[in-house]
Amino acid sequence: MDAYIEEFMAYLTHERNFSDHTIRNYRSDLRQFQEFLLKMETCLAPQADKPQIDLQQIDRGTVQTFLGHLYSQKKKKRSIARKIAALKSFFKFLRKKNYIAGSPVQRITAPKIPQHLPPFFQVEEIERLLQGVTGAGVLALRDLAILETLYATGIRVEELAQLRLADLHLTERRIKVRGKGKKERIVIFGVPAAEALEHYLAKRHELLEQPRAKTAEVAGQSRDAGTPSSGLPPADQEAVFLNYKGTPLTSRSVRYLVKKYVMREQLDRNLSPHSFRHAFASHLLNAGADLRVIQELLGHESLSTTQRYTHISIDKLMEVYHQSHPSE
Repeated sequence: MDAYIEEFMAYLTHERNFSDHTIRNYRSDLRQFQEFLLKMETCLAPQADKPQIDLQQIDRGTVQTFLGHLYSQKKKKRSIARKIAALKSFFKFLRKKNYIAGSPVQRITAPKIPQHLPPFFQVEEIERLLQGVTGAGVLALRDLAILETLYATGIRVEELAQLRLADLHLTERRIKVRGKGKKERIVIFGVPAAEALEHYLAKRHELLEQPRAKTAEVAGQSRDAGTPSSGLPPADQEAVFLNYKGTPLTSRSVRYLVKKYVMREQLDRNLSPHSFRHAFASHLLNAGADLRVIQELLGHESLSTTQRYTHISIDKLMEVYHQSHPSE
């Protein structure tokens, strides 16, 4: 089963473009299912040198037994739902590859998960956060450009980390975003984000010069400002957002950066880069934007997904309703 899991992980990485976070979780969930089968000596291949799982023997009852084990351990419904999603995706992949005849998880439903209001930025909190980024240095300008871009576009943190210079069109104030499943979309943004990006990009070369300066220092050479190469691979040189070493900023680093400014302004500790995405959608809806336009900007396939991002605007919707349909 190990080989099938790794092949599935490669499929999620290269063909479905899943985030590293999701891939880690799915691998962990499938390994847990595998360990359960081995421990219970369920669905083992006969006459094998060592215990091996026979995929053909896994049926719906096997999966239900595994889920019952999870419930007995008091696992949270959200965790169980994710494991079911991982198993469904895994067996669907195996079926597509003709490794199995049918999926044993096809008719198994996930537990209903209560909807919790995610933390999101109020308009005044956004203003405090942005005003808290001060300084004319390249790192301060980069941080402000990141926060402005997250709020102005609603893109995912992984999408922001993958941005390349060719994706930016500052004159038209739009960017090309590579979303889940390698699907591309165009997202527009306003003047504040455009100005923040322009100011950062004007000094971005200072970060690219770091690897070259370090290499020259180690080699005992003087720094040559005219040298075109930074010593980085071409793909890395094209990354929009760089760290202080001149290498591409990771999504993890962006999360840390946002958390730093959130703590500095003494805002809700649970606010994250994803909170910008919720704020982007909700503030647009409050301003009268069409829900389907927001869906396109966020890159959602389903309108119901977009509605979850904007459920916090229900009070505003009720206000508009009563203004349009006054009671007698």
